[in-house]
Amino acid sequence: MEPYKNKLLATSTSQAEGVCAESLIDRFSNLPEGVAHHILTFLAQIDLARVSCVSKSCRKFYLSFPSLNFDAMPYANDMWERLKLLNYLDRFLIQRGDNKIQHFRIFWIFLGPASSFSNEYFRVISWIHAAARCNVEVLDLELYMCEATTTLVLPSCLFLCRSLRLLTVDLKFKLFQTPSLTSSTTLQCLKLKNVTIDEGLGQWISCSCKCIKELWLELVHGAKQITISSSSLETLRFISCYAYYSFQNPSANFHLNISGERLEDIYIDWKVIPTGHSISIFAPNLKHLKWIGTLASRQYLEKLMCLEKAEIFPHPRSEDFSKLFSVLSSIHSVKLLVLNEETTKALTKERRSLPRIFDNLGHICIQSTCLNDGLVPALASLFRGMRHLNTFHMKYEPIIPLLFTKHVEVITASRFDREYWKSQNLAIIDQLEEVTVELSSGSNELEFARYILEGAKNLKKMVIVYLPHQSTRIEAVNEIEMNSPATIVFKKRPRRPKPSYSP
Repeated sequence: MEPYKNKLLATSTSQAEGVCAESLIDRFSNLPEGVAHHILTFLAQIDLARVSCVSKSCRKFYLSFPSLNFDAMPYANDMWERLKLLNYLDRFLIQRGDNKIQHFRIFWIFLGPASSFSNEYFRVISWIHAAARCNVEVLDLELYMCEATTTLVLPSCLFLCRSLRLLTVDLKFKLFQTPSLTSSTTLQCLKLKNVTIDEGLGQWISCSCKCIKELWLELVHGAKQITISSSSLETLRFISCYAYYSFQNPSANFHLNISGERLEDIYIDWKVIPTGHSISIFAPNLKHLKWIGTLASRQYLEKLMCLEKAEIFPHPRSEDFSKLFSVLSSIHSVKLLVLNEETTKALTKERRSLPRIFDNLGHICIQSTCLNDGLVPALASLFRGMRHLNTFHMKYEPIIPLLFTKHVEVITASRFDREYWKSQNLAIIDQLEEVTVELSSGSNELEFARYILEGAKNLKKMVIVYLPHQSTRIEAVNEIEMNSPATIVFKKRPRRPKPSYSP
């Protein structure tokens, strides 16, 4: 009996060893390189180093990995660990040789004494040299430089790198030195954020960036004037931060001049005190314009003939009618015009004739927190100035309280019923073919929807968007639905999470 037990035990042990041996097969090393690289994208740089120790194939994947992320945040407060990280990253770049880099992100926080800063800064610049040598395509630099007089000077070889398509630089308001005009580049997209610039930047973009298609200037300051003329630029995103500097130095005027025959998309968030500031745009083929914030004291927009969508959202009580009229008068034709509540009220408050754009406008959208009692008369007045409107959207835009806001003002939105709208005798109602109304608070929106359903003879479709708790309110529409030729669509909008803010 004993020999049988020993034989059985030996058999079981050998089977178990076979299972373990089979489970230890390195299946990762046999994967195609592209699949292995995709899996490695989910790992941090330090974890990639651990994977490289598994096998020769894993080390090969590690050294040829095309997406690099050098992040110093986990080691921000430990100088010894940061030094070890620097040494590791230096060795890694040497070992990987000239293997191509597709995406390289460097997030670095410079701390410590001046000698330590100089050492780390030199190493970061050497990494950028290595990226250019490895034909980098996307370079993302986010650098916290604590020295008061620190200036980032990017090596000229970076701009001579023909593979570089996208460059992002975030310096937390340190100085970005404009490259030399001889640094001609094939860069297609440039994003500068939180940087101090000089007035030579516009000239460099105009003269040396002949292939640029997309330009982002977000919270840049320092230059009193930015002038850019480009024959290749297609998209411009400009977010100003001059409001603070205007308060500190009211005489420091700022001027933005943009010219581009291929410009199709412009986004402007203009936060300046209007006095003394100006903006000039020449973009005859512009298709999408979005303007948020304030309007400058002087703005010059060449005639816009090809616009497909224009969104004009000035901040409350920030504009007078003449400036708003000037912007809208520059628009000769547009397929969709989107206005906020403040713009709508400003256009009708002066009781002047509307800009010519409204004569042939077929599609308009009004964004507001609700169809409140102050907006209803303005909307009625706007309708009277339009002759060819066929599509109208009333879009709900929720209030997002600031962190220091304790209460949100409750706006009355239940004063105007169907009888008010009927008394306006709006001729445009017979031309409406499609209407969308998003319900929010009060009864004004629902009464407006019922008025449209009853009076719009050529209405083809109405969309009513409501919140879950408003399902009982839309029952009032059902009694009209049977007699209306239009298709009525009800859409339930999920509740948006309440923004968190300090009480």
